[in-house]
Amino acid sequence: MGTRFKGDTKAPAVNVTTWVLLVTILFSVFARLGTKYRLFHKLTVDDIQIIASLVFGIGQGIVVSLAVESGYGKHLKDVSGANLVQVMKNLYAGSLLYILSLMFSKLSMVVFIRSLTPSSRDKWLARGVEAIVYAWATVAIFGSAFQCTVPHTWDIWNGQCFDELAWRYFICISNIITDLLIFAQAMILVSSIQTSLERRLMFAGIFVPRLFVVAAIIVEIIFVRKGTQTADPTYSMCEITILEVIIQCLSIVSACWGQLKPFLSWMRSNGLRLDGVEDPTTWNYKMSSRSQTQSKSRDRKFENHESFARSSRRDQIFVTQDWELDSQSSQAHIVSETHPWTGHGGGQDH
Repeated sequence: MGTRFKGDTKAPAVNVTTWVLLVTILFSVFARLGTKYRLFHKLTVDDIQIIASLVFGIGQGIVVSLAVESGYGKHLKDVSGANLVQVMKNLYAGSLLYILSLMFSKLSMVVFIRSLTPSSRDKWLARGVEAIVYAWATVAIFGSAFQCTVPHTWDIWNGQCFDELAWRYFICISNIITDLLIFAQAMILVSSIQTSLERRLMFAGIFVPRLFVVAAIIVEIIFVRKGTQTADPTYSMCEITILEVIIQCLSIVSACWGQLKPFLSWMRSNGLRLDGVEDPTTWNYKMSSRSQTQSKSRDRKFENHESFARSSRRDQIFVTQDWELDSQSSQAHIVSETHPWTGHGGGQDH
């Protein structure tokens, strides 16, 4: 049996890269979701967004493979007219799925960073970054969808289209800007944490892999001119497609990286937690659940001993409100007692 790909072709490189990296993002997303569900028994908004990114990423991988089936990776002279149409249609669909996948992976990371802080300033910053990502994705999707005239909007090599080189430069540069904004959002959060420099650097290290996305996009910019200004696009554009698959993989993996078990455990041990989820094994979660099941009896107890509580307030401070039990501050869990030998509160035990 002969090989499926014969002659001078880049089809095997495109196919192998696409499917290997697709398996990589599948493992990354499943590891993240499995970790979150084991620790918290629920998924959050950023998890739904990364699932959406994965779905669009799978779709993009499928249409790239279909393009290869139709002749993408071969020289233009070796591709029939009918197959060339199928190649362009598949690449057209792939470009839209690629942007959607990037958008949801970016949003997942923005929401994750926002969930780590109670600061209203940081939350407003996150909303601003979200708005920019949505704006970028909207422009990129509509621009890519209508790059060529209707009805043959997919005819990127033969139709009447605006400058493909300029458009690809815009996509790459704006993609870099949004990822740098996400990284800056993370660094602002790190700088606001009141802890040692060593721990800040460890925390910052969780978000550093996002810069690999930027590096991959810069490499793509180098190949854009070669891939677009050519008389042999089915062969010359393969490097751009491979780099887009790499960028998509890095974007999803870096969005999952900080939510794997070692990093979540480290953040929780250093006083950080995800907004909207709580670890059911923690003292805080157990006390919160206990407070809900025993709220009526506890309220009756404090009503019957109201005068006693007022007189002993100087000696003991208890957390009794639900919002205090759920507080992100560790100080909300401190039980402060004044013992007889301190000289305060007399010699009576309470």
